[in-house]
Amino acid sequence: MKAIENVFQGTGGQIDLLNTLYGGSSMTTMNVEREDERLVITLSAPGVDASSFNVLIEGNKLVLYTLLVGTSVHKDDYEAGQRLAVPMFLRVLDIPTFVDAEQIEAVHEHGKVLVLLPFKDEEHLHRRIDIKDLF
Repeated sequence: MKAIENVFQGTGGQIDLLNTLYGGSSMTTMNVEREDERLVITLSAPGVDASSFNVLIEGNKLVLYTLLVGTSVHKDDYEAGQRLAVPMFLRVLDIPTFVDAEQIEAVHEHGKVLVLLPFKDEEHLHRRIDIKDLF
């Protein structure tokens, strides 16, 4: 009887997770706006906690993703701290050359995550290259 209970618990957990994925929360939306001194990427997913959003810089790439974290259906796994994480949203963007990657920030505001990409100074964007005479 233990094996049948495990099957039903596992199936129930999967159904609950799928219900949450496809019915309990909205799809993540992404909007990009240009302001005077920066780009602003707005991520919004009603019903999703701000701690589920992740912002990473990998080289010259900006990685934005949302994970829905659930708990295991098995009591032993839950007590051991094992959790199931399902990706809900993933975008990998090139960081433009005119953005100061060292100053990129992310803030949570009114249920949304804002990723702030400040522009580099104008003087760093334009410069004249002198042609050297090799002979």
